[in-house]
Amino acid sequence: MTVEEILEKWSLKNQNKQAGVAMWNSMAESFGEHEAPTFEDDHFLRLLQQHHMFNQDSLVLDVGSGTGQYALALAAHCKEVVGIDFSPSMVEIAKQKAAEKNIPNASFQWADWHELDLKKQEWEGKFDLVIARLTPAVQSAGTFLKLSQASRGWCVWSKPTRRTDPVSDEIRKLVGIQEKHESSDVDILYAFALLWQQGRLPYLDYEQQRWEMKKTLEQAYGLYINRMKTYRDLSPEEEERIKQYLQSIAKDGLVYEEVNTTVTTIYWRV
Repeated sequence: MTVEEILEKWSLKNQNKQAGVAMWNSMAESFGEHEAPTFEDDHFLRLLQQHHMFNQDSLVLDVGSGTGQYALALAAHCKEVVGIDFSPSMVEIAKQKAAEKNIPNASFQWADWHELDLKKQEWEGKFDLVIARLTPAVQSAGTFLKLSQASRGWCVWSKPTRRTDPVSDEIRKLVGIQEKHESSDVDILYAFALLWQQGRLPYLDYEQQRWEMKKTLEQAYGLYINRMKTYRDLSPEEEERIKQYLQSIAKDGLVYEEVNTTVTTIYWRV
């Protein structure tokens, strides 16, 4: 497959960005409650460390930084870390965490990676390490190639593959979009092929993960309804159908979902 063919096939789909922002905003509070990762117990951080992808002089860009967990973990080992995310709520929580932990060399800002102009931002080839972990910021050839364009050293991109979401999968059936899914299996193939065609030698890493999710009904409405809206608009009747389904599976007012996935990480030198 040629670069031109990949660029054509792996393109951004029309999406409801407002629904996407609303979905991630609804998840910000629960994400902010996650324990901070450490180099002792986190597979992703150890991967960066083992391959010497950063040092005390490194400038790091975290694309889709969420509530700042990885940016803040790296800050103590780097000169500066910049985190960007398109969820205002995620960005605010990340800023609060940086202030509370007195980490001045980690900054966070709102940005849509899909539209960000690296040249105008003066970010072309600026960073020693660019990471994008489990984020919708990278979902096309163009947004993937921007990772390399922003880096002068390493790039690391992680996506959930071979993923099962029992609650989300059932809701997709309810609204007739069961062909849509969260797994990024094909994206990994496109990414590897692009790098290979460019003459690079990408590495792959795999980590089995199970995410046990627990949300109040209101939080679940925000997550699942807005997730479906990122694929297409929903009618009021469909939204009500989703709410009724969530109510039917709730236990003591909480909706539980166990997501199983293989987190695939592709990393390469620029």
